[in-house]
Amino acid sequence: MQWAGLGMWVALTLSACTPTKREVGNLNVIPQPQEVVQNFQENPFVIHSGTKIVYPAGNEKLERTAEFLASYIKEATGLTVQCTTENKESDAIILSVDTAIKQKEGYRLEVTSNNIRLAGGSEAGVFYGIQTLHKSMPVTKDRESASAIPAGIVNDYPRFDYRGFMVDVGRHYFPVSYLKQIIDMLALHNINYFHWHLTEDQGWRIEIKKYPKLTEIGSTRPRTLMDWSTREYDETPHSGFYTQEEAKEIVKYAADRFITVIPEVDLPGHMMAALASYPELGCTGGPYEIPCEWGVFPDVLCGGNTKALEFAKDVLNEIMDIFPSPYIHIGGDECPKVRWKECPKCQAKIRELGLKDTPKHNKENRLQTYFMAEVGKVISERGRKMLGWDEMLEGGLAPGATVMSWTSPRGGIETVRLHHNAIMTPIQYLYFSNPTYNRIKGTKSLERVYTFEPVSDELTEEEKQYIIGAQGCIWTEWTRDSLKMEWQILPRMAALSEIQWTEPAHKDFDGFLNRLPALLAIYKDRGYDFRQDIYDVTIQVVPEEQEGKAKVFFLTFDNAEVHYTLDGSEPNAQSSLYTDTLHLDKDAVIQAIAVRPQGNSSISKEEIHFNAVTMKPATLNVEPHKSYTFQGGSTLTDGLYGDLNYRSGRWVGFYGNNPDITIDMQEPKEISSAFINTLLNPGDAIFGATGLKIEISDDGKVFREIASKKIPVLEKGTKMQIRKEEISFDKVKTRYVRIIAETTSKLPAWHSMPGKNAFLFVDEIGVE
Repeated sequence: MQWAGLGMWVALTLSACTPTKREVGNLNVIPQPQEVVQNFQENPFVIHSGTKIVYPAGNEKLERTAEFLASYIKEATGLTVQCTTENKESDAIILSVDTAIKQKEGYRLEVTSNNIRLAGGSEAGVFYGIQTLHKSMPVTKDRESASAIPAGIVNDYPRFDYRGFMVDVGRHYFPVSYLKQIIDMLALHNINYFHWHLTEDQGWRIEIKKYPKLTEIGSTRPRTLMDWSTREYDETPHSGFYTQEEAKEIVKYAADRFITVIPEVDLPGHMMAALASYPELGCTGGPYEIPCEWGVFPDVLCGGNTKALEFAKDVLNEIMDIFPSPYIHIGGDECPKVRWKECPKCQAKIRELGLKDTPKHNKENRLQTYFMAEVGKVISERGRKMLGWDEMLEGGLAPGATVMSWTSPRGGIETVRLHHNAIMTPIQYLYFSNPTYNRIKGTKSLERVYTFEPVSDELTEEEKQYIIGAQGCIWTEWTRDSLKMEWQILPRMAALSEIQWTEPAHKDFDGFLNRLPALLAIYKDRGYDFRQDIYDVTIQVVPEEQEGKAKVFFLTFDNAEVHYTLDGSEPNAQSSLYTDTLHLDKDAVIQAIAVRPQGNSSISKEEIHFNAVTMKPATLNVEPHKSYTFQGGSTLTDGLYGDLNYRSGRWVGFYGNNPDITIDMQEPKEISSAFINTLLNPGDAIFGATGLKIEISDDGKVFREIASKKIPVLEKGTKMQIRKEEISFDKVKTRYVRIIAETTSKLPAWHSMPGKNAFLFVDEIGVE
């Protein structure tokens, strides 16, 4: 009776602990698989403590992958499941390699209520399949629910072979333990290359045994710039480097997750830490100091010094001993030629090689091509491929070089037309640490990444084959810790992963947003510090030009309840509930919050200011710069003003021509003044207007001038600001108004680029 009683107690206890309901996930995960067919007629596969993960005996990679899957199940559900090589057909997740699957990184996933079969074209394919299982598994830990995966079939493979992410440890050092967390993050997003930027002006981070001073001296700077505007410094020395054994540890940790580590030693520029350690490698011989500020510095490796070339080869040979990657990244970016133009050794080498200026490349740029080609020989002799930034195009590409196009997509286009492979990583879309783009909030920040297309329509079908992938980058000038790192990376890495993995025909931004909450649940469970503004309301304002009104929408990625105000007061759950599009025809301060069971979002705010031409049809009579066109003429009459971020979509940029805009007020009105709102950012060659002219017309064809004025060119020392340029005139009645602004014809002598064209940025025009 005692044993029977104990058995009954155990049964009751187990019954009390058994989940009373189940949560079913979704096979449509991020990145979106190429083909998903969910079978809602069949019961899902429910994970429980008796579930087994089966892998083939003797396959160490699949054994490790099975263990990863068991750890993911533990992470999501709190359950411990067993891995086994024993045949088991029910309550099992069965892993295998199937050579009939053509894509090596592809996989086929079949889920029934009885079991899950996951076959990959290789062990890597199986690994990506378990990532899909992981992300389709609801996080039910600490809940009274069982985690279930819906029945269905997934056929999947990656769009690109190269799916990369770069972390710069030169500006700020991050420990091995945290880099492992980053690698886990990459694995979650199906990223297969970890680009490790190891050397910088501000710090050398990898042990090179032949040159011990690189880490003895070059890994430490005395202080760090904290704020450009105030010149505030952190006086604490910043240091850190990775031993060769630690680097090998990272390589293995990544390889276990089917991620290849690409090392970068940036040559011949960004070498101040190396020059401070070995001053004889520079053109002047030093002395050199490790810079504590950010930027591009004139001192670089001496292009004509045989010792500098020998140094580069020695370093890369040790790097290749550590890293088995097929690619070795040698930088090649931002290498000023100021010292080379004055250096006797560089000029002697130029003469020895017979280098001359050409219409495309000056002789110093061609010297860099020679230097990189010599380094490239060492790389190719070891059976590796040379990888570098798109400045390598400036002197002509070295044989066999693969280019990472960062300055814009144009570099990649130029590269593939030379029949070299290119990886697209443009700053405008895929640099996650850029302060300008980080000011773009919420779903708009995600959309900017998601909508980037690496393969340009300009390319022929043959040329498109040379675009081998895409990569996101995190630079760490202003990134001092993991909190900032993750805030910058997530959830934009999710959008990046869908660029890299998913065929364009299967991509859909709204669908991406619908799939995002499941991934955010994993971020939360792992403790990632992702951007919380993803939960905020996106306020969209669209001109109704025929009505002269603003059409206002409120959007959230998860269709949360939205409450708003229009008078500038703070909204709360008792404020007006958004149910349908708003139509506004007067000034408004719009504020909105998303109300969810777990709490309210932060307040989103937008201001609309009306004048006589706001929300009226506007025609640009000249083409803006192609990178800053945004919504064209309607951007200038939408009542929305920009901030100091000229890439935000609020500003239209004109380069080398005068803004010329015609506005149809749609009926005759009396007017007596006009204005344009401009951005001044002299450092980025953005100058104000130097003149303003107003013309009017009754028919939109024949115009006459009614007012004009001249405006002085910006003076040296002018700070970044927004400036409104106004002009008044006698009252006149008209329907059409034409506003012409004069751009600074050439940058003045005091500027760093004298004689070049200036930009003029306009965010709004107005007539009263």
